[in-house]
Amino acid sequence: MKQSTCRLLITGVVIFFLATMAHAETRYVIDKMQITFRTGPGNDRKILSLLNSDQQVTVLQSEGDWAKVGLPSGREGWVLQRYLSAEAPCRIRIKDVSQSLEALKTELEAVQKTNQQLETDKSKLAMDLKETQQTLTKTKKSYEKLKKDAVGFLELKARHDKTVERLSTQTQKANALDKELNRALKKQNIRWFLGGGGVLLIGFLLGFSTKKQKRHSSLL
Repeated sequence: MKQSTCRLLITGVVIFFLATMAHAETRYVIDKMQITFRTGPGNDRKILSLLNSDQQVTVLQSEGDWAKVGLPSGREGWVLQRYLSAEAPCRIRIKDVSQSLEALKTELEAVQKTNQQLETDKSKLAMDLKETQQTLTKTKKSYEKLKKDAVGFLELKARHDKTVERLSTQTQKANALDKELNRALKKQNIRWFLGGGGVLLIGFLLGFSTKKQKRHSSLL
């Protein structure tokens, strides 16, 4: 009993709350029917027109079972509230869902195209990376060869410099020996000259002495 009373109280509060919040809220004529659009809240009031299912209206005022609504065109009239729904009719929802699906389809196509481009870029990047690695390997080999050649060149240059230095030293020594030899030859030539002159002088003196003795013997 208490639970039933509580439920009735809650239902009443909800109905009262919905009634007070109904002002200027959007509603739709429920699916698959037409309802009368009257000049006032009552079946005896003049019918202005018939509203088809999925017609959007704006609730302006509530009075019992009736609601004063406004159409998008600006016309105002009264309809029974039980034929109004806060949820959009199926056809509108299907249309909205279809539009959403089309938007998602377009977005999916764009994502797929982007993924294809990314895959292409990835493949190209992989090829570029492979080429770069091959170039790096060749460059490393060339560098190692150049490094070895540079070491060999430096060693050869060092030997060359030592050879040039040794040759210069030997040339200097050879020049010094050549000068000393020339001086020795000059001294020897002088000695030979002096020796030859002495021999000639002695011969001359001996000859002169012999002639003198012969002359002296003949006089005797």
